[in-house]
Amino acid sequence: MIAGVDWSTNPENKITLPQKLLSHTSLIVRERQFRIFWKLLKPKRTEKVLDVGVRKDETLVDSNYFEKRYPFSDKLTALSIEDITGLRRKYSKIKFIKVYANKKLPFRNNAFDVVVSWATLEHVGSSVEQRIFLKEIFRVGKKVFITTPNKYFFYDPHSGLFFIHWFPHKYFSKIAKLLGKTFWADINNFNPLGVEEIKEVLPYKKGIKIIKFRSIGIFPTHLMIVKL
Repeated sequence: MIAGVDWSTNPENKITLPQKLLSHTSLIVRERQFRIFWKLLKPKRTEKVLDVGVRKDETLVDSNYFEKRYPFSDKLTALSIEDITGLRRKYSKIKFIKVYANKKLPFRNNAFDVVVSWATLEHVGSSVEQRIFLKEIFRVGKKVFITTPNKYFFYDPHSGLFFIHWFPHKYFSKIAKLLGKTFWADINNFNPLGVEEIKEVLPYKKGIKIIKFRSIGIFPTHLMIVKL
């Protein structure tokens, strides 16, 4: 993601009625993913937790779901590249820190017992930026839980397009622009991943699992990157 882009209020990223409806459906998905997180990582009351990639705009009901759901909020630190002054007022027990895209996180190695990131990896930029993003997460976290939509699910909820996001990005970008999806055509805003793409940007593979998550039907809608 380009530093300085106001992700939530970009005029080409206006929240539409279909997005609002999808957001309510997404609540169910987020809750199921949260329960998987809880079962696998078993966070303790005393453990320090980091959430990488919160957003300042909470118009959509599923935004910052982890901040609303995690029970030990006084042990939670949340990062964003946006102005999160409003979040500090709303979630007074959570420590919010503004960071900058593609920069080293301001923490020592293994500073956190648990690091999570919910549907952010696909928004950080090219595979180079995604590799940097993951490297930093695995550097500062002992245990890791990351979610991202599966590129090879037939529908993309960001652009609202079917199948087009399966193409190499240069072709997806051209088609998306023709269809008026200029914001999502920019790789700095949207670069979806499948299992193989994730493997290519992981800092290392030992001890890391990629789990397929099915919210509907038999086709994986999301992927989870887990280190225990």
